[in-house]
Amino acid sequence: MMNHNTDDRLSTKLNPLVQKAVDEAIEQHRIKGESIAIGENGKVKIVPPEEITPLAEKLRQREAQKQVQS
Repeated sequence: MMNHNTDDRLSTKLNPLVQKAVDEAIEQHRIKGESIAIGENGKVKIVPPEEITPLAEKLRQREAQKQVQS
């Protein structure tokens, strides 16, 4: 069994990698003109590609949110 400190370090390293992979997959759907499915209020919602926020804009929004929280 891993100790708590090891778990924290792993999640700190893995979370950004998982987020990057998800971001890239969503961006590829947008570029290819493919819809994505998301969960919203316990239901599945289909998001058409024209409603998917471009990755560059999404990253700017996240950075701005981090600055507000700091």
